[in-house]
Amino acid sequence: RMDHRDKLRENLIKTARDAQKAAKNSIFAMHRGNTKSAVKLLIDCENCVRNDLLPIVKEEPTLRGGSFSNVLEEYVEGKLFYCWLHGNDNDESGDSNNKPAGKILTFDEITLPITVDEYIGGLCDLTGEIGRFAVARGTVRDKESVKICLETSKNIYMAIRMAGKLPSNINKKMNPLKNSIEKMERILYEQSLMEMAGRKFESSMEEGGFDAED
Repeated sequence: RMDHRDKLRENLIKTARDAQKAAKNSIFAMHRGNTKSAVKLLIDCENCVRNDLLPIVKEEPTLRGGSFSNVLEEYVEGKLFYCWLHGNDNDESGDSNNKPAGKILTFDEITLPITVDEYIGGLCDLTGEIGRFAVARGTVRDKESVKICLETSKNIYMAIRMAGKLPSNINKKMNPLKNSIEKMERILYEQSLMEMAGRKFESSMEEGGFDAED
Protein backbone atom coordinates (compact mmCIF):
# COMPACT_ATOMS: atom_id res chain seq x y z
CA ARG A 1 0.00 0.00 0.00
CA MET A 2 2.77 2.44 0.96
CA ASP A 3 4.80 1.45 -2.11
CA HIS A 4 1.83 2.26 -4.33
CA ARG A 5 1.27 5.62 -2.59
CA ASP A 6 4.96 6.48 -2.95
CA LYS A 7 4.78 5.75 -6.69
CA LEU A 8 1.69 7.93 -7.02
CA ARG A 9 3.44 10.70 -5.09
CA GLU A 10 6.55 10.54 -7.27
CA ASN A 11 4.43 10.61 -10.41
CA LEU A 12 2.42 13.57 -9.10
CA ILE A 13 5.51 15.59 -8.17
CA LYS A 14 7.13 14.98 -11.56
CA THR A 15 3.96 15.79 -13.54
CA ALA A 16 3.13 18.79 -11.35
CA ARG A 17 6.53 20.28 -12.17
CA ASP A 18 5.64 20.35 -15.88
CA ALA A 19 2.19 21.82 -15.23
CA GLN A 20 3.55 24.53 -12.95
CA LYS A 21 6.24 25.39 -15.49
CA ALA A 22 3.56 25.81 -18.19
CA ALA A 23 1.57 28.19 -15.97
CA LYS A 24 4.69 30.18 -15.09
CA ASN A 25 5.80 30.42 -18.72
CA SER A 26 2.33 31.61 -19.72
CA ILE A 27 2.83 34.59 -17.39
CA PHE A 28 6.23 35.34 -18.98
CA ALA A 29 4.54 35.18 -22.41
CA MET A 30 1.89 37.69 -21.31
CA HIS A 31 4.57 40.14 -20.20
CA ARG A 32 6.17 39.77 -23.64
CA GLY A 33 2.80 40.42 -25.30
CA ASN A 34 2.74 36.91 -26.79
CA THR A 35 -0.97 36.19 -26.26
CA LYS A 36 -1.11 33.09 -28.46
CA SER A 37 1.65 31.35 -26.53
CA ALA A 38 0.14 32.40 -23.18
CA VAL A 39 -3.26 30.91 -24.05
CA LYS A 40 -1.68 27.64 -25.23
CA LEU A 41 0.42 27.28 -22.09
CA LEU A 42 -2.55 27.91 -19.80
CA ILE A 43 -4.55 25.27 -21.68
CA ASP A 44 -1.58 22.85 -21.41
CA CYS A 45 -1.52 23.40 -17.64
CA GLU A 46 -5.28 22.96 -17.33
CA ASN A 47 -5.25 19.74 -19.37
CA CYS A 48 -2.39 18.36 -17.31
CA VAL A 49 -4.30 19.04 -14.09
CA ARG A 50 -7.52 17.46 -15.39
CA ASN A 51 -6.06 14.47 -17.21
CA ASP A 52 -2.94 13.60 -15.22
CA LEU A 53 -3.00 15.12 -11.72
CA LEU A 54 -6.64 14.95 -10.68
CA PRO A 55 -6.88 11.16 -11.20
CA ILE A 56 -3.90 10.71 -8.85
CA VAL A 57 -5.44 12.97 -6.19
CA LYS A 58 -8.80 11.21 -6.48
CA GLU A 59 -7.10 7.86 -5.97
CA GLU A 60 -4.98 9.17 -3.09
CA PRO A 61 -6.67 12.24 -1.48
CA THR A 62 -3.81 12.69 1.01
CA LEU A 63 -1.74 14.05 -1.93
CA ARG A 64 -4.16 17.00 -2.40
CA GLY A 65 -1.74 19.49 -0.79
CA GLY A 66 1.89 20.23 -1.62
CA SER A 67 2.84 20.04 -5.29
CA PHE A 68 -0.75 19.74 -6.54
CA SER A 69 -1.84 22.80 -4.57
CA ASN A 70 1.19 24.77 -5.84
CA VAL A 71 0.22 24.02 -9.46
CA LEU A 72 -3.34 25.24 -8.90
CA GLU A 73 -2.13 28.46 -7.27
CA GLU A 74 0.22 29.14 -10.18
CA TYR A 75 -2.58 28.38 -12.63
CA VAL A 76 -4.93 30.76 -10.81
CA GLU A 77 -2.29 33.50 -10.99
CA GLY A 78 -1.83 32.96 -14.74
CA LYS A 79 -5.57 32.80 -15.45
CA LEU A 80 -6.24 35.92 -13.37
CA PHE A 81 -3.44 37.83 -15.08
CA TYR A 82 -4.65 36.85 -18.54
CA CYS A 83 -8.23 37.95 -17.88
CA TRP A 84 -7.04 41.12 -16.14
CA LEU A 85 -5.08 42.00 -19.29
CA HIS A 86 -7.49 40.84 -21.98
CA GLY A 87 -10.90 40.18 -20.42
CA ASN A 88 -12.68 36.87 -20.94
CA ASP A 89 -12.10 36.45 -24.67
CA ASN A 90 -9.52 33.83 -25.63
CA ASP A 91 -8.08 35.88 -28.49
CA GLU A 92 -5.07 33.99 -29.78
CA SER A 93 -4.17 36.53 -32.45
CA GLY A 94 -1.11 37.57 -30.48
CA ASP A 95 -2.19 41.20 -30.52
CA SER A 96 -1.62 42.94 -27.22
CA ASN A 97 -3.64 45.97 -26.26
CA ASN A 98 -1.46 47.89 -23.83
CA LYS A 99 -4.41 49.13 -21.77
CA PRO A 100 -5.50 46.31 -19.43
CA ALA A 101 -9.13 45.18 -19.30
CA GLY A 102 -8.94 45.31 -15.49
CA LYS A 103 -11.23 42.29 -15.01
CA ILE A 104 -10.69 40.06 -11.98
CA LEU A 105 -12.12 36.55 -12.23
CA THR A 106 -14.08 35.47 -9.17
CA PHE A 107 -13.47 32.21 -7.31
CA ASP A 108 -16.46 30.59 -9.06
CA GLU A 109 -15.18 31.58 -12.51
CA ILE A 110 -12.07 29.39 -12.14
CA THR A 111 -13.09 26.07 -13.69
CA LEU A 112 -10.48 23.86 -11.98
CA PRO A 113 -11.31 22.49 -8.50
CA ILE A 114 -9.39 25.03 -6.40
CA THR A 115 -9.65 25.89 -2.71
CA VAL A 116 -10.30 29.38 -1.35
CA ASP A 117 -6.70 29.54 -0.08
CA GLU A 118 -5.36 28.70 -3.56
CA TYR A 119 -7.53 31.42 -5.08
CA ILE A 120 -6.41 34.04 -2.55
CA GLY A 121 -2.78 32.95 -2.96
CA GLY A 122 -3.04 33.36 -6.74
CA LEU A 123 -4.77 36.71 -6.23
CA CYS A 124 -1.92 37.97 -4.04
CA ASP A 125 0.67 36.79 -6.57
CA LEU A 126 -1.31 38.49 -9.34
CA THR A 127 -0.48 41.87 -7.81
CA GLY A 128 3.22 41.14 -8.33
CA GLU A 129 2.60 40.66 -12.06
CA ILE A 130 0.43 43.79 -12.14
CA GLY A 131 3.28 45.66 -10.44
CA ARG A 132 5.74 44.50 -13.12
CA PHE A 133 3.27 45.52 -15.81
CA ALA A 134 2.89 48.94 -14.13
CA VAL A 135 6.67 49.50 -14.20
CA ALA A 136 6.77 48.63 -17.92
CA ARG A 137 3.88 51.02 -18.68
CA GLY A 138 5.43 53.69 -16.47
CA THR A 139 8.60 53.72 -18.57
CA VAL A 140 6.53 54.75 -21.60
CA ARG A 141 4.49 57.25 -19.51
CA ASP A 142 1.23 55.35 -19.89
CA LYS A 143 -0.39 56.99 -16.87
CA GLU A 144 -3.87 55.55 -17.46
CA SER A 145 -2.63 51.95 -17.40
CA VAL A 146 -0.60 52.58 -14.23
CA LYS A 147 -3.75 54.02 -12.60
CA ILE A 148 -5.66 50.81 -13.46
CA CYS A 149 -2.78 48.77 -11.97
CA LEU A 150 -2.87 50.77 -8.75
CA GLU A 151 -6.64 50.66 -8.42
CA THR A 152 -6.74 46.88 -8.96
CA SER A 153 -3.98 46.21 -6.44
CA LYS A 154 -5.59 48.46 -3.82
CA ASN A 155 -8.95 46.71 -4.28
CA ILE A 156 -7.32 43.29 -3.90
CA TYR A 157 -5.43 44.40 -0.79
CA MET A 158 -8.55 45.79 0.89
CA ALA A 159 -10.68 42.75 -0.05
CA ILE A 160 -8.13 40.33 1.45
CA ARG A 161 -7.71 42.47 4.58
CA MET A 162 -11.48 42.46 5.09
CA ALA A 163 -11.51 38.65 4.93
CA GLY A 164 -10.29 38.56 8.54
CA LYS A 165 -7.68 36.16 9.88
CA LEU A 166 -5.52 34.80 7.07
CA PRO A 167 -3.56 31.54 6.79
CA SER A 168 0.18 32.00 7.35
CA ASN A 169 1.06 31.34 3.70
CA ILE A 170 -1.31 34.15 2.63
CA ASN A 171 -0.34 36.48 5.45
CA LYS A 172 3.33 36.49 4.38
CA LYS A 173 2.26 37.73 0.92
CA MET A 174 0.57 40.86 2.29
CA ASN A 175 3.74 42.89 2.82
CA PRO A 176 5.00 42.41 -0.76
CA LEU A 177 1.48 43.35 -1.94
CA LYS A 178 1.61 46.56 0.12
CA ASN A 179 5.12 47.34 -1.18
CA SER A 180 3.88 46.87 -4.75
CA ILE A 181 1.09 49.39 -4.15
CA GLU A 182 3.56 51.92 -2.74
CA LYS A 183 5.83 51.46 -5.76
CA MET A 184 2.92 52.15 -8.15
CA GLU A 185 2.00 55.25 -6.16
CA ARG A 186 5.59 56.48 -6.59
CA ILE A 187 5.44 55.83 -10.34
CA LEU A 188 2.26 57.93 -10.65
CA TYR A 189 3.74 60.66 -8.46
CA GLU A 190 6.90 60.81 -10.56
CA GLN A 191 4.84 60.93 -13.74
CA SER A 192 2.80 63.82 -12.34
CA LEU A 193 6.01 65.68 -11.48
CA MET A 194 7.35 65.14 -15.01
CA GLU A 195 4.09 66.40 -16.50
CA MET A 196 4.19 69.50 -14.29
CA ALA A 197 7.83 70.13 -15.16
CA GLY A 198 7.01 69.73 -18.85
CA ARG A 199 4.14 72.21 -18.62
CA LYS A 200 6.28 74.71 -16.73
CA PHE A 201 9.03 74.35 -19.35
CA GLU A 202 6.52 74.92 -22.17
CA SER A 203 5.04 77.90 -20.33
CA SER A 204 8.49 79.41 -19.77
CA MET A 205 9.37 78.96 -23.45
CA GLU A 206 6.17 80.71 -24.47
CA GLU A 207 6.88 83.59 -22.10
CA GLY A 208 10.49 83.84 -23.19
CA GLY A 209 11.68 82.67 -19.80
CA PHE A 210 14.63 80.78 -21.28
CA ASP A 211 16.01 83.72 -23.27
CA ALA A 212 19.79 83.45 -23.69
CA GLU A 213 20.33 86.96 -22.34
CA ASP A 214 18.72 86.19 -18.93
